[in-house]
Amino acid sequence: MSEKIKEALLREVLIHNPALFYTSLRSPMGPPITPFKHQFQPLYHAMVTRPVRILIADEIGLGKTIQALAIARYLELRGEAKRILVLTPKILREQWKHEIRRVGGRPNVIRNGSEVERALRNTADHYTVVSIDLAKRSPHREKFLDIDWDLVIVDEVHNVTLGTQRYKFVKDLIKRRGKNLNVVFLSATPHRGDSKDYLARLALLDTTLTKDYQKLDKPAFYRKTRDTLVLRRTKKVVNELEGYEVFKKCYFGAVVVDISDVERAFFNELDHVLSEMLKNAEENSPVALLAVLVRKRASSSYEAAVKTLTKIAESANSGRRGSAQKVKEYVEKVFGLGYDEIELEDFDEIDDFVNRIIDEYAAFLDKRQVMALERILRLGEQIRDNDSKLKMVAEIAAYHIKQGEKVILFTEFKDTLDYLRRNLPKVLAEEHGLELGSNEISVLYGGMGSNEVDSEMEKFEKSGKLLISTDVASEGLNLQIASVVINYEAPWSPIKLEQRVGRVWRLSQTRETKAYTLFLAAETDLYVLENLYRKIMNITEAIGSGPRLGRPVFGKQMLEGDFEALWKEDAEGSGSLEEQPSEFELVVASIKRELSGYAGAIIRTLKNLRRNLERVIPADTSKQVREELQGILNPEEFELEHVNEVLRRYLTEVLDKRDVPDISRLLFGVVKNGLDDLEPVRIGVKGLDGVEHIYLVRVIDPESGSDLHRYPVLVRMRNGRWELLYGIKLLEHLVELFSREFVIMGRPKPNIENFTVTGQLMKLAREGLYSIHSKYRDYESAFTRGRLKRGRLFKNIKIEVGNVLMQVEGVSERAFNLMKYVPGEILDIYGLSEDDVEAPTGEYERLMERNFVPLEDILRSEKKAMEIIIELEKRRLENQYGPDGEWKVEDVSLHEHYDIRVVEPSGEKYIEVKGHKPLLLNAEITPAEYEFAVRHKDQYWIYIVANLGGKKPVILKIFRPFESDTQIYAVIDGKDVDITGTVGIDVKTKVRRVLKVI
Repeated sequence: MSEKIKEALLREVLIHNPALFYTSLRSPMGPPITPFKHQFQPLYHAMVTRPVRILIADEIGLGKTIQALAIARYLELRGEAKRILVLTPKILREQWKHEIRRVGGRPNVIRNGSEVERALRNTADHYTVVSIDLAKRSPHREKFLDIDWDLVIVDEVHNVTLGTQRYKFVKDLIKRRGKNLNVVFLSATPHRGDSKDYLARLALLDTTLTKDYQKLDKPAFYRKTRDTLVLRRTKKVVNELEGYEVFKKCYFGAVVVDISDVERAFFNELDHVLSEMLKNAEENSPVALLAVLVRKRASSSYEAAVKTLTKIAESANSGRRGSAQKVKEYVEKVFGLGYDEIELEDFDEIDDFVNRIIDEYAAFLDKRQVMALERILRLGEQIRDNDSKLKMVAEIAAYHIKQGEKVILFTEFKDTLDYLRRNLPKVLAEEHGLELGSNEISVLYGGMGSNEVDSEMEKFEKSGKLLISTDVASEGLNLQIASVVINYEAPWSPIKLEQRVGRVWRLSQTRETKAYTLFLAAETDLYVLENLYRKIMNITEAIGSGPRLGRPVFGKQMLEGDFEALWKEDAEGSGSLEEQPSEFELVVASIKRELSGYAGAIIRTLKNLRRNLERVIPADTSKQVREELQGILNPEEFELEHVNEVLRRYLTEVLDKRDVPDISRLLFGVVKNGLDDLEPVRIGVKGLDGVEHIYLVRVIDPESGSDLHRYPVLVRMRNGRWELLYGIKLLEHLVELFSREFVIMGRPKPNIENFTVTGQLMKLAREGLYSIHSKYRDYESAFTRGRLKRGRLFKNIKIEVGNVLMQVEGVSERAFNLMKYVPGEILDIYGLSEDDVEAPTGEYERLMERNFVPLEDILRSEKKAMEIIIELEKRRLENQYGPDGEWKVEDVSLHEHYDIRVVEPSGEKYIEVKGHKPLLLNAEITPAEYEFAVRHKDQYWIYIVANLGGKKPVILKIFRPFESDTQIYAVIDGKDVDITGTVGIDVKTKVRRVLKVI
């Protein structure tokens, strides 16, 4: 059996099985991909429904990106997605580029407006990655709308809110292609408290939904969208599905850092000045905005504070005044709930935005306010060399690095990052004896080139011990190679804290995770710790190292808790504040000492987010996920080790691949070119009991007739019952089957049990493989009847069982020895039984290939064959032209590069004759004979006369044997029967060319 068919069978199973597909997803150049069971579920949905319209709403750290790319790669390999658009926050572009390469895709990242036109000239077979805020702007939006995208992926889709440019742009993209467009949305927090906004996003996925969102906002609608439009899984589900603690514990610690008198004086004076600035300032005024920025920068580092205060002093007297009306817009851009919401399209880092705001608004400060800030500036300059927080960070980092752990130090600002990069290594060396070389410290910040990011990430992975990163650079990156996170400044938003921790507390994290947030023992920080953090978090006093944690208490005081249960369900002093507070409001309230009502508001916000998520998208349980996947997966496919072992055996024993340390790279090579059209084949296996058939079960689009999904299933009778093998069980069986001796016997014969078999396969398809489609059918019918939909979105499907792809049958040893050399169809064509032929032997074939001088019986066979063909041609010509016609048949074998010349009125014909005593359909041609055959291709024939030792000879005539349009005829009762489509020709070039009928 040809290697092509063996590989094609493996390819069919790999591409169309959601568990096995993940084993082939990793490109040879990418880091490993570990498949997790929950990730199979959205791919399964995408395999059997069209269009693909899905929101993957998993918790942070469950691998939503790789799930989206598995769907994209599947559609790409099937030829359904040539133009793929990825819309993402700017800060996630590089992460998407790396992940696309990891699965073998070709990313085309657009970094600024000047690259749009060039990039969009070449979208075919590419993943075009662009920030949604760049793509939504004119004139770029029109250029994106002009492309016929096949798949659109929108990351952090909760930022695509109703009534915004982002929403209108995505809506227009989907409208442009209609139901032909595949769409994948990703978000860990798809519902932000506004049901209308959430439903509007679902209406982007299903454009047939009514715009009367009040009618949709019902439990019945949400039940039907679960596991159709929306999938959501949690860390708990992943742990239960895998059967072990995939997500190990994550501990949070709030560390209080003692400070010097100079530092305390700095913060006391800062607190006083900022309070005075806000006394008479309006809520969204330039002065209030500047006060908040100064407070945030001072909370980050003295370096950032000094730079900001210096900038204010320099700009205050410039006379430049920006529009006060834009303050609200700036507040919305800089103070979102999460880093992914920040719009920084024109800036590399938030620091750049801060400087722009200062340039526009410093002149709004009066002379007294400027002088007060200058006093603080002078205090800040005095303590640069005696930074208590820097020393505490060094202590925590040194402890964990010495434990063999990698540490990530997060800061919000690039200025603070630069300060840490310069000064932290000195403190580590001088106070902790920890000398870190340049290859052990990595940095990430906005504006770095792709090569720089790649270099720093590679360094951190291979030899790094410490990574210093801003949020803008790190958001979206997979950093689970580290297990310790230190927040140099306390994030004001719980969502931002979760995002930072989510960089390391995610799939493939092998250690317990620790996250520290630093607070200074200054009144300003302690007020925030007591009135915000302690009220919203389940954190308690740490009293020393112990057997459970095995860690020391850092700082003057440390509060700690389990990150899985970090947020309180209730808060003391909740107050009357009902609105979801912004970070801007929280900072203002902290300066005014008015945080008391905000803790309750934040708790309510967190509870509402969770409650709304559970109401509209209750997370699947591990039982539900497993039961759904059991439709298409065998129980063995839930066991990664077993899957890998069977695939390794198939690669080594069936495809003869050797030295396979990493099967995923070889499997990627098997599927990388997509699907091919499989030629049905019949094989005979020596010693096999019975007959087995492999069918392709197909899911078909009735409108176009095209396959949506197809799956090979082997059918055999065992102990009086039908047995159906597919997926890994099929591959396991094929490994055993192909380990025996087998031969190709031609094309499958009609299966007399086809009707019964088809019934079994249809039952398997409906009740198992494609049972999931009933959810989509119910979704469509329920809301069409209720007039909540205007027509269908998802295609109807038709399940069909195709013709036999492979017929496997047992054969006797005698028949097997014959069929090793003769196509099975030949016996049928000539009406011969096994008793009618002399079977060739391996020794006979080897002698034929090696010997220029014929053996005696070969010589006799050649002579007999010449006599038969000369007589055959004479009879043909005599019947056609009469005995006295102008024709001639002559033996020219002794002086030409062929054997018989035939001259007739229509022209000359040159015949090469090959004779064999056994039924061997081979012809060996010398280089000179080959050159003659090619030169005279329109007149050249090879006649094979075989089975001269059997009951009757077998005569095959081959016209133009070395051309692509070869024709083959069987001579039966003196007449030519065209069998070109039944058998073929295989030509091997050695010293001479060996032509073999197969």
